[in-house]
Amino acid sequence: MMTWKRGRALVFENLQKHAIPLEDFLQSLFVAPPTRVPGTAIFLRGESDGVPHALLHNLSHNKVLHERVVFFTVHILEEPYVAENEQVRITELGHNCYQLNVHYGFKDEPDIPKVLALCAQHDLPFEMMETSFFIARQTVISTPGAGMAPWREHLFVAMSRNARGAADYYQIPTNRVIELGTQVEI
Repeated sequence: MMTWKRGRALVFENLQKHAIPLEDFLQSLFVAPPTRVPGTAIFLRGESDGVPHALLHNLSHNKVLHERVVFFTVHILEEPYVAENEQVRITELGHNCYQLNVHYGFKDEPDIPKVLALCAQHDLPFEMMETSFFIARQTVISTPGAGMAPWREHLFVAMSRNARGAADYYQIPTNRVIELGTQVEI
């Protein structure tokens, strides 16, 4: 458990070191906006992450942005359950981009399709067959340095490789998921 906890902390530190603030990125992106394509793109993003790596990779490789972009963040609260009417908070970011914050209690079962149905009550309806979920698949790489002992780093790499994927955990329909890989050194 200590190896997992320390490894996750090292991954978080690495991602924070390279994070680009979302608001600044969007402001610069729309100075010369990329081509917009039909549909909705949902990018999963951590509570304190900047621009999701999946968005950066998608823009870099495909050079397009969906007509509606949603940044999706899950917050797990220190209470067992959160009422459905309190789970969803939406912030408009401009240019048809939104920050969707979902709040769950630690005993709630995360269910993204159910949450997206709740968004219709907040004037942000979703059509699942026109929505793509972009997820950054992190491949952890062990590197010599000040992280952990080499054997612990290799153990964490193996544990990370065998961890349950975000799409499965959040019950996202597998035919709507696009995974883009990123390497994270510890």
